[in-house]
Amino acid sequence: MADSRTKNASRNIVFGSLNKIVTLALPFFTRTLILYLLGASYLGIGTLFTSILSFLSLAELGLGSAIVYAMYRPIAENNYQQLCALLNYYRRLYRYIGVIILSIGTLIIPLVPFLMKGEAPPGINIYFLYYIYLVNSVISYFFAGYRQSLLSAYQRADIISNIATVISLFIQFGQIFVLYFTKNFYIYAFIPIIGTLITNGTNSFITKRKYPDIICKGEISKDKKNEIKRKLAGLFGTKLNSIIVHSADIMVISAFLGLTMTAQYGNYYYIMNAVCGFIAVFFSSLTAGIGNKLVTDTKSASMLLFENLSFTNAWLVGWCSVCFLCLYEPFMEIWVGKNLCLGLPFVICMVFYFFIYEIQRTVLTFKDAAGLWNKDKYRPYVSMTVNVVSNLILVNIIGIYGIVISTIIAFFISLPWANYVLFKYLFKKNPMDNILRIIQDFSITLACCVITYIASMYIPQGIGWFFIRIMICLILPNTVFYFAYRNKKEFSYVKNMLLSRIGK
Repeated sequence: MADSRTKNASRNIVFGSLNKIVTLALPFFTRTLILYLLGASYLGIGTLFTSILSFLSLAELGLGSAIVYAMYRPIAENNYQQLCALLNYYRRLYRYIGVIILSIGTLIIPLVPFLMKGEAPPGINIYFLYYIYLVNSVISYFFAGYRQSLLSAYQRADIISNIATVISLFIQFGQIFVLYFTKNFYIYAFIPIIGTLITNGTNSFITKRKYPDIICKGEISKDKKNEIKRKLAGLFGTKLNSIIVHSADIMVISAFLGLTMTAQYGNYYYIMNAVCGFIAVFFSSLTAGIGNKLVTDTKSASMLLFENLSFTNAWLVGWCSVCFLCLYEPFMEIWVGKNLCLGLPFVICMVFYFFIYEIQRTVLTFKDAAGLWNKDKYRPYVSMTVNVVSNLILVNIIGIYGIVISTIIAFFISLPWANYVLFKYLFKKNPMDNILRIIQDFSITLACCVITYIASMYIPQGIGWFFIRIMICLILPNTVFYFAYRNKKEFSYVKNMLLSRIGK
């Protein structure tokens, strides 16, 4: 079973990373085309509508995560009857949710102009464009989107990634063609709808072929429904909080600072989110395996896995933080020009944002895999309330900096709370030990940031010199991390595991 988990995780990471390269690199070119062919306001309105509809997706309540979690044990026990009933229950609820999102999305159409400071881009009917985005966001709820849960529960996220990679190529090349030859933003926004239909149809076909015994039939017990509802009660806040983190930020920027500033912030966030996406692939590929391990293995074995993953994440997140500090602004100048850059102080804020967001990834992954959502059900509400209130206050005082600082404050509330729940209910250990480890990791990362920035600050601007900066960021901080971590037992474990995998 352990070998199977490792094989699935490795496969999921490889193909998930390939998917991220495609789904992040090509949209980079489409963003560039929109910026230079149509203007920053078009980029801003696309970012705004995506954020609004991400906010509406909270109606899903995290149902998919709860269903996948409920499937772990039936899969381990080969209980196909239970799996069929769960899939049937999921399909029925998914359609109800689609109706809710479509209805609410339609009702708020009159409010859309109030979320934009200034005029809409020339020649754009904001209501029609918004509805195109709305249709794409709800279509999965009505057309076989629920079947993807089987692949997630069976630890076959690699299949999901491969399908998404191929369809994304189709979507992105289609959008690039339309932007370059027609400059028609409506067609650009419509193409993803076709891609969503093809993706869901392909996922449905593959799951029916791969798992022919699992069909939508039967009913789950009342106890199982109540268990799922309890999970959803905790998941709703977590889902809402994850959406608020970005969507509310974008809506506040658009409403108070305008579409151009929305596009500027969106560019910085896009780069950061690209890196976060690769880290997310690593952890999402492990979640189902972790869930299986928590069900079948001892607490000590799970704790060992947590410590090794926390160490790996700390090194990776620390190194990425150094790269952001030293490379963010030079890259933005090359990409969008100096006029659309926001300066070093903003970059420092984004580095703090990234570090505190990603350093809690291991804690949240284990908490989700263990299904502990209802144990800290008030945490997301407190965090998101602080975030939104701080946004509305600070944006009027310090502008765009207030948006980022508000989110950092919310993360400082969320991390210790989630950490406490994980260690109290799963590991039964002192949660302060992990908090002290995070503080130590932050201190090492801060030292790396200072040393590397000083070494790179004398490098001139320009494309050729940018690669020199990359080499400095590749060698110098990792050397510091090596000497800081080389005596830790986690370092030896991860090093041996990587050498073993490379050998195979």
